[in-house]
Amino acid sequence: MQDAAQLTLGDLLRRISSMMPDADFLVTETERISFAQLDEDVDRVADGLLAAGFSKGDHVALWLTNSPDWVRMFFAAARIGMVAIPINTRYKSSELEYILSQSDASALLMMDSYWQIDYPELLSSVIPDLASQRAGYIRTDALPNLRAIYSWGDTTPPGAISMRSLLDTPPDEERVRAAAEAVRPEDPVLICYTSGTTGRPKGVMHSHAVARQSMNVARAMGMETGDAVLAHMPFYHVAGLFMGIVPAVLHGMSLVVMREWNADRALDLIASEKISHFGGIPTHFLDCFDAQEKNPRDLGSVRAAWIGGAAISPEVVRRAREVFSTPHILASYGMTETTISTTFARYDDPPEIAEQNIGKLSGDYEARVADPSSGDALPAGEIGELQVRGHIVTMGYYNNPEATREAFTPEGWFRTGDLGVFDERGYLKITGRIKEMFIVGGSNTYPAEIEAHLETHPGIRQALMVGVPHERLGQVGYAFIRRSAEGEPINEDAVIAHCKGSIADYKVPRYVHFLDAFPMTESGKIQRHVLVRQAEEDVEKSSTTAS
Repeated sequence: MQDAAQLTLGDLLRRISSMMPDADFLVTETERISFAQLDEDVDRVADGLLAAGFSKGDHVALWLTNSPDWVRMFFAAARIGMVAIPINTRYKSSELEYILSQSDASALLMMDSYWQIDYPELLSSVIPDLASQRAGYIRTDALPNLRAIYSWGDTTPPGAISMRSLLDTPPDEERVRAAAEAVRPEDPVLICYTSGTTGRPKGVMHSHAVARQSMNVARAMGMETGDAVLAHMPFYHVAGLFMGIVPAVLHGMSLVVMREWNADRALDLIASEKISHFGGIPTHFLDCFDAQEKNPRDLGSVRAAWIGGAAISPEVVRRAREVFSTPHILASYGMTETTISTTFARYDDPPEIAEQNIGKLSGDYEARVADPSSGDALPAGEIGELQVRGHIVTMGYYNNPEATREAFTPEGWFRTGDLGVFDERGYLKITGRIKEMFIVGGSNTYPAEIEAHLETHPGIRQALMVGVPHERLGQVGYAFIRRSAEGEPINEDAVIAHCKGSIADYKVPRYVHFLDAFPMTESGKIQRHVLVRQAEEDVEKSSTTAS
């Protein structure tokens, strides 16, 4: 697969399906789908999109949990040059509307219901007359680019087209072939939204070149043809896509799909499906430790596991080696803009490498540490901002030239906003963040976005969010609130109620503290570091009292 850089993702799927057509690709609770069957399904979906008038450059949003239909639509879009827009399944109406609008999505694949959430009802709050819309001919002022809605699930909501109808229709193979031939590896294939410190999500664009980095991941993990990978990371997250789906296609591996995370179910699948590769955030590992202790399984099939997305303690790495009976627990660092895996521990690195939470570059791209003020490159041993350049880096932020300009230096280095240091051996250690982002259970969480929502409550004059340590999730949100002088005084329950159901659950504050005034500098800026220290002390004191 060394020529992956010269092929599109649609071509890569076509090639592996011709090489090993009968091998299992997608494995779910109810079905086993071979590479050849998936490739045929992709042609059917792709032709259905073409028949509906979609073409190269159009955008299709995917708002559904891990499933074969997610994979079918993603590769169908990639095959004919459409661009996929993954959407977090926990997003609510306002977040959904913003992404569909900002991304210029012309098609949407969505669930009917899951986790007791009625997704058509959420969409109907964006498109009030959805029930009266004609399937395949959506017209709405709120989302002027949206033309068709496709549904996954047991029922087809009004105004939507069932994915099953596409799969039941034989494709026009010549039409699909002609569309596929017009797609180039350098074309965009994905816009994945990640919130920014301005409070507005930004669309991170990537081309088919993401296959190059997925090859690097596969090499670092020691992946081989015929292996089985546990696909529990959400497909809407780049980890689920670039460290699961794409490597499986590149190397002819089975992808054992989990619709949602459940540690007991994950361990059962590892044992029954002989999973060889696993990975996740520290929370996933902690959950597995508890589940395995209560109900031991044979996990001897696991050869390697990656761990990243949050700060990693040496104890978690050591425990992972014991529970999964493998020395190959590999620390990974990355972000959406750098294809999630900027650095990776080596397969045969000694155990202390992962315990130190360090790794090396895994491919033919560049990274440096630079002085945040001057921009000058710093030598090994000095802390500065990590900057990355090469095929691993985003094409830019969709429809946001200002943010794109700010993210890159004139020499083409992408500014990660993370502080790090290289040692003399070339291992990178991330030491902190220039940005104020914190990570809740692996999900990047940005204070400005939550603060903006909090301040829509009439009882809140000003809000400031910081992240505080949490034993299981890594970090959770702590809200400092200045009450408004108008109306009834707001309390902690009201603050949390204002967030629940309106923003994703991981963004909802776990702690609320009311202040009459924020600590300020002489120049009138809030002293955020003072509040961070106060929040951490408060949580530590509460934990000590509780114990």
